[in-house]
Parts: sequence; structure tokens; C-alpha cells
Amino acid sequence: MLQFIPSLPTYAEDKTAQRVWQWVKERFNNEEGTCYYKHPIVGAATGIVPDLTLLVRTNQPLAIRCLPYQLEEIETVDQDIWKVKNTEMESPLLELEDFVVGLQGRFDKERMLRRRLKPQAVLALPLISQHDFEERFNTALDNAYVIWANGDTDVLLFPFERELSNEEWQLTRSVIQTATPLSKSPSHMPMTVNSLGSAIRVLDQQIALLDVEQEKVAIQIPPGPQCIRGLAGTGKTVLLAMKAANIHRHFPDKRILFTFNTQSLYNQAKTLISKFYRVHSDVDPDWERLHIRHGWGGRNQAGVYSDLCARQNVPYLDFREARSIRPNNPFQACCERALGLPILPEYDFILMDEAQDFPREFFRILFKLAFPPHQIYWAYDELQSLSSLEIPKPEDLFGSDQNGNPLVSLEGDNYPGGIEKDFVLHRSYRCPQSVLMLAHAIGLGLYSPNGSIQMLGDKESWESIGYEVENGTLQKGKEVIISRPSSNSPNRISNIYIGQELITAKIFEDRDVELDWIADSIRKDVKDENVAPEQIVVISLDAIKAKGYLERLQKRLVDRGIASTIPGLIHGAASFAEAGRVTLCTVFRAKGNEAYIVYILGFDALYDYIEEIGNRNKAFTSITRSKAWVRITGTGKNMEKAKGEIDQILSDSPQFKFIFPDIDKIRRLDAETSRRREEARKAKKTFTEIMHLDPKALTAALDPSDFEMLLRHITEAQSEN
Repeated sequence: MLQFIPSLPTYAEDKTAQRVWQWVKERFNNEEGTCYYKHPIVGAATGIVPDLTLLVRTNQPLAIRCLPYQLEEIETVDQDIWKVKNTEMESPLLELEDFVVGLQGRFDKERMLRRRLKPQAVLALPLISQHDFEERFNTALDNAYVIWANGDTDVLLFPFERELSNEEWQLTRSVIQTATPLSKSPSHMPMTVNSLGSAIRVLDQQIALLDVEQEKVAIQIPPGPQCIRGLAGTGKTVLLAMKAANIHRHFPDKRILFTFNTQSLYNQAKTLISKFYRVHSDVDPDWERLHIRHGWGGRNQAGVYSDLCARQNVPYLDFREARSIRPNNPFQACCERALGLPILPEYDFILMDEAQDFPREFFRILFKLAFPPHQIYWAYDELQSLSSLEIPKPEDLFGSDQNGNPLVSLEGDNYPGGIEKDFVLHRSYRCPQSVLMLAHAIGLGLYSPNGSIQMLGDKESWESIGYEVENGTLQKGKEVIISRPSSNSPNRISNIYIGQELITAKIFEDRDVELDWIADSIRKDVKDENVAPEQIVVISLDAIKAKGYLERLQKRLVDRGIASTIPGLIHGAASFAEAGRVTLCTVFRAKGNEAYIVYILGFDALYDYIEEIGNRNKAFTSITRSKAWVRITGTGKNMEKAKGEIDQILSDSPQFKFIFPDIDKIRRLDAETSRRREEARKAKKTFTEIMHLDPKALTAALDPSDFEMLLRHITEAQSEN
């Protein structure tokens, strides 16, 4: 079936393009392919881009220029110049030549497509008949392919002599999508290999191809706000980078902001935007007009907040100062202070990644920074908390005006041209099916010894993230079976390499033995399996003890000749996936990043009494960083429980089989967890004060029975570990 994707909302008013598209659709409707409006951006010398670009599997690519003129509006027609409405313009036939040269250059960059594709260009004059045109100007457009008012589309037929192979067709589509920077040039490596490094290279060299949902997000430029939602691994960061590059090419004079929360995303975002932009151009983006900014920023890195403070001529709050104001959300304190001063518009387009990690005050800053019509596009991980698919409504994020009307609303019909306001991405490409299902099951606690601690409460919620309710009903106490179709997890690493299990869980007697095993395993990955160090990430699930664990691991890696970096703790926050170095990090630093091999150490923290829900969310985030292999390690009885849980999940995959929980109880558990956490903070403070008492004061403070109770609690706690 032929798809249609308009990149700009002007299509809704472009009656000429609409008419020509209907003719094209009638001719090719049963063909596999896509017709684009104002994409790709292969401009003529005049700056004009093709109105329609047609890509179908049976036909050579076509660029179509649609002219909306009546015969009487065209005064003269010469080889180089046409005069229309008293204005001279370059001949559209010369523009067609530019389109062909531009497209041919794109395809010829790919060796596989050279001499296979010969793009053609067509002029559409749907308001003029051929007879009337030739009679008026006493000439025929013999050297051009033209669609006239009779709608005859025979001129569009340029069939291939030999049908494109699947690989050729995928690469052709990737070139038009401008997705080729996501993969290396295809090679003819065997489909199965005998080492991890070879498997990674095969996966890297597979042709990058966007599905229709992803194409629309990357290509379409809405005339107002847009929310883009999806699971981890649906490609939100990449699609936003493509969108930024496309906007910059369409509107080179407009000011664009690309912002995010995780500092280590800076290099990735800049690299992606540069690569996508250079598909269209031989130069880098204009970084004076396209700003890549961390949400906060600081003395050594530009940020949305720090830039704003400079314009407001006020000192910005650093982390220490902000935390003293709002211990649980320091950046919120920064945004609240900034909103207390005037904020003038700065940007025509704003793209916001990791929106779920920002306070609502930051959304309100961005609204003020955007010129009307507030073209703000924010990407939201809708399952970040694992507790619900209910993300905040735009009116809650951006606020209301003086009359109580929401400043931003996504209600009502789509934007002109059918561009959606609230876009949901269903397919997760990063994680293999079993890895993603493990992450969801662990995060929700579906197989936890104590039962689920979080839950998606209805069938629609499960389906929106790519699952199917196979059997049972989502009611308290009922057995339910939920499955995930392989089509919604297209990662095929397990088909390429079967030499190692994708998921490994190991129990160790103590932390030193665990760290030794991880270091030895990484040495084997790099030295024996030919894995590049930057393809490996080690994440500590226990955030409090992470620095100590990671430093000890780093020393072990040095002893084995492996370089590493610890972003945000020892090295710069942006030093993620540095060439030649393994990344050792906390869950917070890992967010937004990915790697082929992910180690998660200290997984026994999953059963932390105080951080029960928080650590399951962290486990979910950690597992979903993996593009292939996940190696989970821990110590003691808690790791034994964790491994049992993991084994049950894997035995049921690709299904979940569980008793549907009491949703009200889960809500109470969330509140109970918050209460326990606060009590633990108070208890720790009290215990610290007691420990500083001298023995005589301690004897005076506690009865003998208190001593016995304290010792009993300590003994019980030790036995748990």
C-alpha cells in the first residue's frame, strides 16, 4: 500500500499538490512505497524543493514539481526564463534538472545503488491542457515529462528492468529518509558469526530504516506544539535529532533549540544532528542558530537555564545552592527563580528530549522562550516510572493564562496535512524481545515473591506499549497471560549470533569476587571476543555505593589492561562511550544512552526495603540500555531471590503469566514506600547521633532491654544479607 507523508502543514492549502497526489495515488495505490510532500530537501538553485517525491519498489524514483498556474497567468516560456504574473522566474525545467542531479548524487553515494537507480523529474501543470499550452506558446515541452490537466500519469512510469532486491530497496528507502548515517555501508558479511564483536559489526552494518511512525516524527514539522511518546528504545532521541536537522534545512534563518536532561547526551545529540544535516549539505549546521543546550548548564557548559540567567543579568544557582532550597528537586528551584523575572522569546522551534525528567516549571520557561505559535516538540518516555501510562497533560505542564485557559492543548483535530499533535511510537528497536520483557517484568514486579508492586491497569495501556492480552481479564485475583509479538521488538541479534545467552544472572559470595568476575568477563569481551570497549557499559544499581564499587572495578580493569571512564563521578559528565574506554556509571548517568553489552552490578539492591519501587525503576532503566547482552550480578540472599525471579521470567518468555494484583493495594504500597524512606532517614540520623555518644552516656540512655532489642535487630539484619 502506498503511504503519503506531508512534511509541512502547507499541504492542507496546496490544492495543486493535492490534485496531483490523487492522480499519483490512483496509478500506484497497490504498490509498496511512499510519496512525500516537500521531502527530501534536494533544492534547485532557486531554493525550490520537489513538491512530491515518489518512491515505489517497481519504479525509478520521481521528483515532481507542481505549478498552480492557469494558462493566462503564464506570459512567456523560454528555455531559461518563464514570465508568470509579470514576474520572471527560472524555468521549472531547469529546476527539474537540479532535482535529478540532487537525487542522483544521494543514491550514488551508496555503492550498491550506483547504476541501479536513475531518478526522473516530472512537471505537473494540472490546470492547463497540453493542447492549449502548445497553441498559445507555439512550442512543445518535448524534453520534459509533464502531467497535464487530463491527469494522464503514463509519464510517471519508469519501471526497473530488474526488480530491486530487498537490500537494495531498504537502502533506497533509507537514503530518502536520510537515515543512512545511523548505519555503516552495508557489507556482505555472513548472517551468522562466531564472536560477539563480529555480531555487533553485523548489527551495526544492517541498513537503518525507519518505520512509518518514525518517518512522520522525523520528517513532519507541526505548526504548533507536539508530544512524542514511546518506550525506551523507540528512537525518540534519534528522531528528534533528525527533526532538528530537517527544520534547520527547511528554515535556515530560524532559531532552534535542542535541549535534554542527561549531560552525557550532549555529544550524542550534536553528532547525530550534524550527520543528518550533512546528508543535505557539505557544511555543518549553523550552531549560532541551532543551539544544543543541557537543561541546566553551568560554568563550563552552556544550558537553557544558565543562558537565561545571563540574559536576565542574574547569577545562576549551582547544584549546591539549588539543593539547599529544594533538596528533592534542585532544578525546580532554579526554574522557579528564573520564572520570577521577565523571559523574552528567543527561539522559533524548541525540541525537548527526556521531557519526563524535567519539572513543569521548565516547560513554562520553554513556552516563554518560544515565539508564537510555540512550536515546541517534546519527547516523553511514557513508561519511565512503570506505574502508569498517564503522563501529565499539556495544561498541567505549561500552565494556563490569566483567564484559566490552557496555554498548550493537544485536543481537537490533527494539524493541517494530517500531522498529529500527540504521537505514540509503539515499536522498541533497541532491546531484543527477551531483554525488554525482562525489564518490564522486573520493573513491575510481575514475578516478585511479594507480588507486583506496580501495574498497567487496563488492556489499552498494555497494547499501546506493544503487548497483547492473550488470556484472562485484568481484574484483581484473576490469572492473566500477556504476550509480546516479535514484530514489536525487531532487534534480531539472537538470529545473528547464538554463541552466548542474551541474559545472564550470577550470584557471588561477596562483592570482591563479583567485581573480579565482571573485570575478567570484560577482558574476555575485549581481548577474545573483539568487542570495542566503548560498546560496554557497567551500571551500579545501588546509587549510594556506586562510587566505591566503580572505582574498585576500574582498578581491576587497569590491572587487566582495559581503559575505562566514570562519567559524572570521576570524569566529565559528558564522557559517555568514549572511544577505547568502557563506561562505568550510575543509573542516572546511563539514562538516554545505550550499549551492546550492559553489566548491572549490585543487583541484590533490587530488594532494598526502603527503595523497593525506586530500585525496580532503576533496574528497568538499566536493563533497557542494552542493545544485545545483559549480565546481571549480585551477592547474598537477595541476589538468590533476584535470580529466581529472572529465571521464572525467562522460562515464560515471550509471555507473562501472573495473577492480576489489587491496584488499590499498589497505590498504598507506593505511599508506604515514601513513608518508610522518610522514617529511614530519621532513623539513620538518630543512629548517627547515638554512635557519637561515649559508652557511659550510651549506658545512661539505654535500658538493658533496649540493648538486647538493638542487638537482635542487628543480628536479623545481618542474616538478611
